[in-house]
Order: sequence, then structure tokens, then C-alpha cells
Amino acid sequence: MAGKRAVVIGARGGIGAACLLAFTALGWKATGADIVAEGDLHALDVTDAAAVESFAADLGPVDAMVYAAGIVATMPIRETDFTTWRRIMAVNLDGAAHAASAFAKTMNPEGGAMVFVSSAAGLRGESNASAYSASKAGLIGMVESIAAELVSANIRVNAVAPGNVDTPMLRAVARGIAEAEGRDAAEVWEGFATTGAANRILSPEEVAQVCVALCTGAFSGVTGATIPVDAGYLLG
Repeated sequence: MAGKRAVVIGARGGIGAACLLAFTALGWKATGADIVAEGDLHALDVTDAAAVESFAADLGPVDAMVYAAGIVATMPIRETDFTTWRRIMAVNLDGAAHAASAFAKTMNPEGGAMVFVSSAAGLRGESNASAYSASKAGLIGMVESIAAELVSANIRVNAVAPGNVDTPMLRAVARGIAEAEGRDAAEVWEGFATTGAANRILSPEEVAQVCVALCTGAFSGVTGATIPVDAGYLLG
């Protein structure tokens, strides 16, 4: 894999950061970007299509792009804050489209791979998470469409759908639910850990290994797929 180049968008998050490390472990040169520049990461607002286009052009040809940027909010549909709704769509879905468009233009002419981090909530709706579920379901539909379009350019496009993963975002969700329902955050977290058949929470590294593998020759025949990485969450 020497000489391969990858970019991870949303690289400050748990899954994105793990993807950077997984690419590096394979010997790839991996570049990370997020809304806030930190360490070696580039600052990038994924909701700004022109900024994403410029970032991709400046970076030059890459062999893989992983889109791991995402935000979440828990809110009953009767109490939906549509400013928050639009922000979730802007990051989770619009930003993914911006990245797909930009990197389809600059990916290695010999071909490459894109992987988008969706969610089990995109395969099965979650109560009080209509905006998040809708954005992640839309992402899966977008992936299938783009995969069909880019197959002639030898660019594979796939998605992963994680279940509950031990990330700062999920920890924040647990605190938010606990506060809203007057419960203990540890109790809410334990509930996450006992959802589904496997009765555990995944590590970011488990999801990252699948994301990165999808960018390698081991999955050269796979495109347009959504792979649940959920430790049995959807079986519960």
C-alpha cells in the first residue's frame, strides 16, 4: 500500500481519528480535516461547498476518501427545532454530497474508493432522532446513486452503518438524555451497552478497520453497499 493517499473528513471525532490511525498503520499517507484545526488537521467547514471543493483541489489526487463528519440531536418530533434539523442535514448529508462531488473530480485517475459513515439509525429509525435518522438514511441513498454513477471511473462508493460506538458524540447523547429525563448518565450509557444481540458498545477502531478495508483491494468488487458494523444492534 506504499504511496497510497487517503483523506479523512471529520477526523477529530472518534471514528474519524481511528480511521487516520488505521490508514497510517497500512503505510498510507493520511490527511485529516475537521471544522476545527487541531494538531496536523486541516480546518474545513463541510457545509461550505466552495471550501470543500478548494480543499480537495489543493490536496490533489487521493486514492481514498472517508467521510466521518456528523452531528446528532435528540428531540421529539412535536418539539423539533428546525434550525437544529437543518444543521444536522447540512453536516450529515449536504456535507457528504459536497465531499463526494469535490473528490470525484480529484481522485486518482486510475480509480479509488469513497466510504461514508452512516448509522444503524439510517437503516432503522430511532425514537426522538428523526433528523439524525433521516440524514443517515439519505446518506445511504446517496451512496447507492453515486456508486452507480462512478463505477465507470473505477471509483467505488460504500457506506458503513455503525451501531452504538464509544465516541465523544455518543457520550454527549447519553448526558443529554439523562438530563432531559432526570436519569443518571451512567444508567443511560448502560442502556446503550445492552441494546441489540451482542450487548456491548463498539470501539471506534472496530468501525475504522471496516472503513479502511473498504478502501483496499480486498473489497475491489464491492460498491454501492452499506455494511452494518453494529455488534448485533440491529438484531435486538
